[in-house]
Formats: sequence, C-alpha cells, structure tokens
Amino acid sequence: MRNLLTGLLMIMALAVNAQRDSVLLTLDHCIQVALENNIALQQAENNALIAKSAKNQAVMNILPDLNAEWNFNLLYGTFWDNVAARQVTQQRSSNPNINSSFTVFSGLSQKHNVKSSQLNYEAAEYNIEATTLTTKTNVLTAYLAVVLDRENIGISEKRLKLLSAQLDREVKRESVGVGNMETVYNFRSQVANEKLSLTNLKNQLRSDMLTLIQLLRLDPSVRYVLEVQEENNIDLLMEPDTYSDVLDESLIASPSIKGSQASHEASIYNYKMAKSSLMPTVSLYGEIGSRYSSQGAANPENNLIPEKAPYWDQMDWNEYQFLGASVRLPIFARFQRSNNIQRAKLTMLNAELQNLQSEQNVTNTVQKVYLDLISSQESYRTAMENLNALEQSFDFVTKRYETGNTDFYTYLESLNNKNRAEIELVNARYSIIFRKKILDLYRGDQLN
Repeated sequence: MRNLLTGLLMIMALAVNAQRDSVLLTLDHCIQVALENNIALQQAENNALIAKSAKNQAVMNILPDLNAEWNFNLLYGTFWDNVAARQVTQQRSSNPNINSSFTVFSGLSQKHNVKSSQLNYEAAEYNIEATTLTTKTNVLTAYLAVVLDRENIGISEKRLKLLSAQLDREVKRESVGVGNMETVYNFRSQVANEKLSLTNLKNQLRSDMLTLIQLLRLDPSVRYVLEVQEENNIDLLMEPDTYSDVLDESLIASPSIKGSQASHEASIYNYKMAKSSLMPTVSLYGEIGSRYSSQGAANPENNLIPEKAPYWDQMDWNEYQFLGASVRLPIFARFQRSNNIQRAKLTMLNAELQNLQSEQNVTNTVQKVYLDLISSQESYRTAMENLNALEQSFDFVTKRYETGNTDFYTYLESLNNKNRAEIELVNARYSIIFRKKILDLYRGDQLN
C-alpha cells in the first residue's frame, strides 16, 4: 500500500512539474516578447536617444560659452615679466580669469546644424517604428510556419490511423483466407511511408519552433506550447481592398519611408552647412581677470616701483576687462572645405536614392503579400470545393474497396487526393489570415 501511494505521489509530482515547465505561447504573447527582447529594437531606441542628445546639443551650440580658469606657473630662465614690468630669471605667476565667446554669424551653419539634427532625430524615431514593424512581421511568418507544421502533422496522423486500421483489417482478412498478402504488404508499405513522413513533419516542426524561439530570444530548453486562437468570425473569402488603396495607405504609413525622407532632408541641410564653411565667421568675445607675479606689481597709488605685494592685493591691482570682435575669412585650407562640400553633396544624392529604395522595398513587399493573399483566397475556394468532392469520392471508394469491388491502388489514390486537398485547404486558410495581418501592419494597424 505504501509503495502504491508513493508511486501515485511521484506521478502527480511529475505531472505538476511538466505542466510548470511548459510555457503557453499565443500570437500576441510572441509579439510582445519579441518586442521586449529584440536586440535590433533596443539598438534603435539607443540610437534615438543619441540623436536626441545631438539635437539638444545643436541648439545649445547657438548660446555663448562661459569658462572660468585659474592657473599657477613656475617659470625659470630669462624673460620679460609683464606684471613687474622688467626682465626676470625666475617667476611664480597666476592669471585667473572668466571668459566668454559668441558666434554672431557663421554662414548660417548653426541654423542648418539644428535643422539637420532635428531631422536625424526624427529619422531615428521612425527607425524604431520600422524595426518594430519588421519584428512583428518576422514573428507572424515564423508563427505561421509552426501553425502549418502542426496542421500538417494532424492530417498525417489521421492518415496514419486510417491506413493502420486498413492494415489491421487486411491482416485479419488474410488470416481467415478471404484476403491476400499482396494487399497486406501494400498497406504495410504505406504505413511505413506515412510514419516516415510524420517523423519528417515533426522534425520540421521542431526546426520551425526553434526558429520562433530564437526570434523571441527565449530559453530553448523550456517546453513551449503554441496556442492557436481560432478566428471563426473572419470572412476568408471577403474581397480585400483594391491593391492601389492598400499600396497608397502602406506608403503613407510606412515608418521606413518616413525615416528615409527625414534622413534625406537632413542630408540637404548638411550640404548647406558644408557650403557655409566658405562664408566668413563673425565672433564676439570678452574676458574678466587679473594677474599675479612673485616679482611684484605696480601699486595704482605708486606705480613707479613694483611692490612684492600679497596675492590678493595684486589680484585687486591688476584686475582687467576687455571685449573684442573678430571676423575670420576662409582663404585656403588645403582644399578641405571643397572636399567636405563634395562629400556632403554625394551623401545627399545617396540619401535621395535610399529614399527611392525604401519606397521600392515597401511597394515590392506589399505587392508580394497582396498577391499571396489573392492567390490564397483562390486556393482556399478551390480547395474547399475540391475537398467536398474528394471526401464524397473517398467514402464511395472506401465502401467499394471494403466490398472488394475496387483495388488497393484506386483506394490509395483516392486517399492521397483527399489528403492533398486537406493540406491545401489548411495552408490556404492560415495564409489568408496571416497575409491579412501583415497587410494591416503595413497599413498602420497595430497587432499589439
């Protein structure tokens, strides 16, 4: 009795652990986990923060700078001491000061830099959305592969069960002398082939499931269970919006296109900023400070003889202020400015081409998905009609085979036709559902 109770407790514990170790995955959950764990998305978010910092700095660069400086120097040799107004060979000196400078005009380069930084920040934000869209699309594609694998396995298992039942029937018939070994061997061969096909389908499921798990960056050692939510209310054969409407909405909503447009505009301002380097620069600057020398300084009340006054007394005597302005005109910089302008122009042209490429990529993707959707609907309609007819035909052939009015090969051909129609129907059904979801994403709808 004790051994029986112990065994029951162990079985219950294993069942609880198995249930605890398995993780249920729905489509919404997969998308959420993928967005949380996606490295490319995290990098895009960090790049947006970097671009935001650059934008803020570009605005701050317009303001004047302000610096405070204090130094203490030990000098040896023969030199002129400006504070003591005489030639000395040794000195301890200090020149604390506060200075500031402000660029009044630099060919509008600062304005162009602010605009370029703002557009680069917008492009980085759009890149986050584009990466999110790519991640969701990849999850949908990987999820669809797993769903189709499971459905194909289900069809294969039913086929194997049916063939095994027929094999058992033929073995019994042969054992009582009303059947023949040829038919038994034929069914054994078909059962073996179907077991091999089922094994291959299960291996494909494991591979596609691993692809999905890797995409989500989850622990592959954990057992995951995929829960497919049936969408019974969806009209699979409902005619979609026209291709032109779908494409127009996708082009308008596409974050990759918006990002490439922002990058292109930013490159235009970078080109203008490079050309601004040919313009003169007007600056204002000023400084407030004082000086100290170990050789002494002239007292304002008696400036004939330098006094070796204390540090703070000299700071008071030698205080000064000045304001200045400068105009810097570029003349020759070893062709650096012209080369910068040329590179900025080529970068602008490449950004324009990238913008066109982004539009082409979205157009190609929408064309492919839309065509797949239409094809899947046609396949679903045909497969549904074909399956109804083939099921009736298979039932009829099965009855004829069981009564001995038709041969094994006719029966097998009818079964193969029915199974192919079942697979085509399942594939078309889920292809329609997932193609619609992908098109909704490209049109700006959010799945999660």
